[in-house]
Amino acid sequence: MAASGQPMFVRGLGATSRLIIWLLVGLAMVALDSRYHALEGLRASLALVTQPLRHAARAPFEMADEIAGFLTRHRALQRERDALLQERAELRAEINATRDLVREYAELRRLAALDSRPDLHGVTASVLYQGQDWFAQRLTLDRGGRSALRAGLPVVGADGLIGQVSRVYVSSSEVTLVTNRDLLTPVFIERTGQRGLVAGAGRSGLLELRHMTVRTDVREGDILLTSGIDRVYPAGIPVARVTRVSRSTTNPYLRIDCVPLAGIERDRIVRVLLPVVAEEKP
Repeated sequence: MAASGQPMFVRGLGATSRLIIWLLVGLAMVALDSRYHALEGLRASLALVTQPLRHAARAPFEMADEIAGFLTRHRALQRERDALLQERAELRAEINATRDLVREYAELRRLAALDSRPDLHGVTASVLYQGQDWFAQRLTLDRGGRSALRAGLPVVGADGLIGQVSRVYVSSSEVTLVTNRDLLTPVFIERTGQRGLVAGAGRSGLLELRHMTVRTDVREGDILLTSGIDRVYPAGIPVARVTRVSRSTTNPYLRIDCVPLAGIERDRIVRVLLPVVAEEKP
C-alpha cells in the first residue's frame, strides 16, 4: 500500500521531455564553456584519461604506416643498389678495356722500335689463342699464307724472342714457343760472347742453357741473345735471362736455368720476321 499522503500512481517524464532537458543542459554547458571556459578542466581530465586509449587505437595504423614506409625504402634501396652494381660493372669493364688498350699500345710502340733494324722487318700479327694442348707450348696467330708467312719464320714480341712458325694455314698460323722442348735456339751470352744452345723446359715455361762446361763464365742475371749462326733467327734478339747456375762434381757440364724475356704468356701482338731480300747490284 501507498504511504499516507503519497499518490498511488506516479507518472514519470516521457522520452521527449528527457531529450529536451538534456538538450537544454547541453546548450547551457556549451554556452558556459564558450563564454566562461568552465569545462576546460573537465576536458583536460578526460583527455588525460583517454590518452592511452587513443594511443592504443592509433598504434595499428602507425605500425602499418611504418611497415609500408620500410618496404618502400627497402625497394628504393634495392633499386639503387642494383643500379650502383651495374654502374660498377660497367666502369670495371671500361677500366679493363682501357688497360688492355694501354698495354697493346705499349707493345706496338716497342715493336715499332724494331723497325730501326732492317733485318727485323716483318708482319705484325695478333695472338688468337693458346694451343689446346698448353703442354705443347704453341700459339695461334691471325696471319697465315695470305700474309706471305711460311714455316720456319721467327716470331718476336716486344721484349724478345717468342718462337718459330711451325704450321701455316690460309688465314692463320701456328707458332711453336721457344719454351718447347723440341725447339733449340743458338744464343750467346751478352756479357762474355760465349755461345751455346737454349732448349725449352716444357710446361714450366723455363729454358735451359745446355752444353756449357764447368769452366764457362756464366752468372745469374746474364742476358742471352740469338747468335744468328743458324740463319733462322737474326743475331742480337733477346732470348732469356739466367736465373740459376748449378755445378756438380760428377757432371762436367753446368745446369743453367733461364727465364724467357718475351711475354710468352701475356703478349697479344707479335711480329713474324720475314727474310730480307738482298738487293741485286747492277
